[in-house]
Amino acid sequence: MIKSRAGLILGAAALLFALSPEARKTVRRWAVRGTETVLDLTEMAKDAGAAAQSKLQSLTTNDEKIFPKRKNQ
Repeated sequence: MIKSRAGLILGAAALLFALSPEARKTVRRWAVRGTETVLDLTEMAKDAGAAAQSKLQSLTTNDEKIFPKRKNQ
């Protein structure tokens, strides 16, 4: 006897995937789209990080040009 709703849902899903080629195709499409989305978000985060780092580096370079470092006297 099934003891929880989660077990019942997982069992029904496993049976559906085992018996239905259409369900497998649909789940595969969703998995591919999900993976594409994660990869796109990762690439966007890397680009944003690189842009922020570049901007910060250019700001510090500009600060050094405007306010040259003093030598210890």
